[in-house]
Amino acid sequence: MTGVTYDKSNLTIEVDGLEGVARALEDIPQKTTAVAKVAINNTTRQARKLMIAAAKARYAVNRKGQERLADLKQRKRATATSLAAELHIKSLRNDLGYFDTRPAVPTHFKGGAWRHGPDVFRGRVLKSSSLYTLDNPVDEHGRRVSKGFLVEFKSGHIGMVQRLIGVKAKTDTPLTERGYPRWKNKNGIVERLVTMGSPSATAMHNKIWPQVQPEAEAYLMDQLYRRAERVLILAAEKRARA
Repeated sequence: MTGVTYDKSNLTIEVDGLEGVARALEDIPQKTTAVAKVAINNTTRQARKLMIAAAKARYAVNRKGQERLADLKQRKRATATSLAAELHIKSLRNDLGYFDTRPAVPTHFKGGAWRHGPDVFRGRVLKSSSLYTLDNPVDEHGRRVSKGFLVEFKSGHIGMVQRLIGVKAKTDTPLTERGYPRWKNKNGIVERLVTMGSPSATAMHNKIWPQVQPEAEAYLMDQLYRRAERVLILAAEKRARA
């Protein structure tokens, strides 16, 4: 029996029983472990491709968001002594700046000039969803916030943020680190910025795994018997040359 199991920290691909493979190998069952090791590692690479492709198809990620999804890596390879492999991704927090937003860049709205930009930014997380306006007066914590808008941080990351109305920023120097004047409210306060959250790359892969699992399991079974067939062919060729 083959199996592909999953939990929130990693994807584990393993073989629970190899009786069928051993039977397929006829008089060379000692090759069973080697066959399983190669099949598992091939399946791990294929499962990674399937998960990334399915996540890109479901979520409206931009280029940076796609890079986050591709951080899914093979952390453990199957060996002769451990017939299991793992895929792992860090639980990286995303903000809406990694998804589809309109406008997509804050090029013309830097240094407080964002107020001369569009009346409202729009965004979406799922490709199947329509763009929605980022203008809720309160956030998920019940705090009064401004409309959402894109900013470019010193690191180069473009993030979707909101101002906490009336809450003083920890850093309220006249200029930003890039030299732009900081925006102040009518009371002369530089208000604190908070990022608008969205699903992490881990959460997205968790969501799409159920639709990928059957194909990964079928691929593993196919690989087991393809590898077994190859071993039998090579063994027959060796006997013919002897």
